Amino acid sequence: MKKYLLFIMSGMLMTSCLDTIVLPKDIIIDEDYWQNREQAQAMVNGAYKQMVTDAVVKRMIVWGDYRSDEMNYETVQDLSGNSVWADLQKISLGNIDSDNQFSVWSDVYSVINKCNIVLEKAPGVVSIDPAYTMETFNTDKSQMLALRSLCYFYLVRAYRDVPFTTVAYLNSSQDRNVAQSAPADVLDRCISDLEEALKSPISSSGYNDWRRVGIITEDGIKAILADIHLWKASVMHSEDDYRKCIQYCDDIIASKKAASLAGDGGFGPGASTTSEYPLIGTTFARRELFVIGNSSESIFELQMTGTNDVSTAIKDMYFVIDKKNFGAVMATKIFGTIGSESGDNATVYTTNMDNRYLENCYGVGDADASAFDIRKMVDANPNEFAPSDTKRDPYKLSAHNASAVNRPTLDRYGQNWIVYRLADIMLMKAEALVQLAADGALTADDDNLTEAFNLVDAVNRRSLAKLDDANVLKISSYTDKESMEQLVLCERQRELCFEGKRWFDLMRYNYRHITPVDYTKTMFDISGDTYNEDLFPSNYSGFTNLVRRKYLENGVAIMAKMGREPFLYFPVPNSDMKVNPLLHQNPAYSEGDKYVKN
Repeated sequence: MKKYLLFIMSGMLMTSCLDTIVLPKDIIIDEDYWQNREQAQAMVNGAYKQMVTDAVVKRMIVWGDYRSDEMNYETVQDLSGNSVWADLQKISLGNIDSDNQFSVWSDVYSVINKCNIVLEKAPGVVSIDPAYTMETFNTDKSQMLALRSLCYFYLVRAYRDVPFTTVAYLNSSQDRNVAQSAPADVLDRCISDLEEALKSPISSSGYNDWRRVGIITEDGIKAILADIHLWKASVMHSEDDYRKCIQYCDDIIASKKAASLAGDGGFGPGASTTSEYPLIGTTFARRELFVIGNSSESIFELQMTGTNDVSTAIKDMYFVIDKKNFGAVMATKIFGTIGSESGDNATVYTTNMDNRYLENCYGVGDADASAFDIRKMVDANPNEFAPSDTKRDPYKLSAHNASAVNRPTLDRYGQNWIVYRLADIMLMKAEALVQLAADGALTADDDNLTEAFNLVDAVNRRSLAKLDDANVLKISSYTDKESMEQLVLCERQRELCFEGKRWFDLMRYNYRHITPVDYTKTMFDISGDTYNEDLFPSNYSGFTNLVRRKYLENGVAIMAKMGREPFLYFPVPNSDMKVNPLLHQNPAYSEGDKYVKN
């Protein structure tokens, strides 16, 4: 049974000084509070609980996915007056400003502050309560360092230049004005913290219940490290970071393989597709991953109860908003038909024998539909798809079908939010391998490209209802480094759509194909407070062409507003700019603090 991590602290108060940090009530910081193991670990649990809140999960969706070619705001029904929908519409139209609710970073900094409080206050408990041993503290420390690093990694990818602090803000009298750091500095600090966390991690096989993936274990730490190194490698064109990404991916794959062979990898009957890559078998994959959750394939996922609905993010975004039977966003037209993964009319899926085609969206196959309701993570029906077309047809539910029997009831809505899982790691490794391959045509001894293809092929085969020549991937179709890079990008979209990955995937793709940017400097260091486009490289046309696929009209004009690096990031929140004199606005938003309106 899914469980929330215990959270026994009092509520939190916003301060009047700086919205960056949400301070706890005095009971949390009073010296009388930090007296025993239960109190220390309650604060650890509280950091996880803050991570699962509505505001944080929505930002994972919007920052990591919504700006990509996968999603657009709900266009079929009227949601005027809903603030979430209104701000999503502004983002899609290129009219982001610093008052947009998704420009606000305070909820993520609240998680960071809770981690900092544990790291500062918990060591004192070791000398007070014998039950709170140094070993216990070290495992708590490992989790807090990892969770804090994950939060900073999200912030860097969303804003680029962000304040970095390890200070525990305990009361409103503290000076909390912190300047932004260059993104390379923040990521290097995260890597250092994660390497420290690996000295005393929770074993990935240490639990056999929800905690195996509901807290950050050794595999979870390595997943964050792999992700950060892949990002750094793409932005800074660093082969060494690609190699480190591969190293951590290999460690995780080996760990999952060992767990599979030992029979203690998780829950459910999902037999692995291969012994080399212990993915859940085709028949059970959707049910185990997205309906039951905490699967053997999972590495770290945020735990939802389905009863309290403390976080309504997935429900509001994908399923029901304002008591209407549709979410604030819809999947774009590229998910609705079968076609090619390249060319002007490229689609996500190339065969209707790919189970994900039917599993991820409602109403696919409707030639008249311009967008589709998202099914992934909000369909609680555990039934599997049959391999024949005739038996698969009933699952093609119409968009906005309120009476669809496959829809979950709201009183038991509890699908988890998956942060990392094995297929993601395999495809990270494939991406890094491709970038280390030699330019030019694929040769028989090109081990990097061959291994990258095998990783993609294993993920792809797991989802195919028929493993025949017409449906399986063929290495002969991908003849060089460029085509293999496209294959990995396409497979990541097929496998990980709507999981908060696509925008970051596209940003890495963009960075790899432009002049290397100086990530050791903030944008203010580069350009000052005034935007000078000559100081920032143009974004890659292949990147902008992919993002433009989401737009039914005016795509060229909207993408023209995203021509250079600063526009890929959100503005610094206006509430923080007003009170922290050390902050500098992203120069793309410095004139009038807004994009030019349509």
